[in-house]
Amino acid sequence: MTVTIVDGVPTLHPEHGAVSREVHRWYNSAVPEIGLDGTAHWFGFVTDTGPYWARAVLSIGDPAQVPAALADLRAAYPAIGFRVMVDDRERSARLDAALRENGCRYEESTTYLALTGPLVSPAPGPAGLEVTTAGPNDLAAWADVKVRSFGDSEDTPAADAVSAEIGTRKAELPLAECWFGLLNGEPVAVLAHYPGPDSLVFILGTRVPFRHRGIAQAMLTRWVAGSPGARSLMINATEGGAPAALYRRLGFTDEVYWYSKYELTR
Repeated sequence: MTVTIVDGVPTLHPEHGAVSREVHRWYNSAVPEIGLDGTAHWFGFVTDTGPYWARAVLSIGDPAQVPAALADLRAAYPAIGFRVMVDDRERSARLDAALRENGCRYEESTTYLALTGPLVSPAPGPAGLEVTTAGPNDLAAWADVKVRSFGDSEDTPAADAVSAEIGTRKAELPLAECWFGLLNGEPVAVLAHYPGPDSLVFILGTRVPFRHRGIAQAMLTRWVAGSPGARSLMINATEGGAPAALYRRLGFTDEVYWYSKYELTR
């Protein structure tokens, strides 16, 4: 493995291979702690995520196998829809046409970026910013801020969107932590991460009126400072988006995992 040094900072994590294998395991094995059961099939690993959706991470590499794989997926699970993932760039490019031709609608690709050195330009945030942990009783308020932030809107979120967010976060609480960013006591930003040896920030958002003030960067600074014993610190983002570019500038330069995602309905 060749490690490139840019401005004195390595662009790859020193344990790139081990970290990549660990994140791959998260998506290719069951997670009973949060109620996610999974089963290995000839075409990949399927996680039953509820009565409506199942997630399939394909391991096949031959486009000719796609029709049979999707047929067996539909036959094996009663879900009305599926999130179909391919977690390898080369295989994704090879399977893409066949997936689309067989009813899969491409949604997006997600990159997982590992911090490879000190956080670049750590930020304290604006005066009056406080970062606090959201407990089970705070999830409704947390979900409200999350939906506003990711929807790029200050309109009152739809009740079903907030309810769905609360349900998802409750299920993840055995493994995850949810944080508020409070500015002079008002909830303005959210962060969610999985703590542990390989810690991942999987949600980071700021409400529209409070952006460009360093709030999200300050929350990342707090997270990094509070994880001194972690082997790796990671954040995920939609590939090609402004957040991913920002995270790379902050020092998250090593892509340790990646997947393309499609929607498949019956």
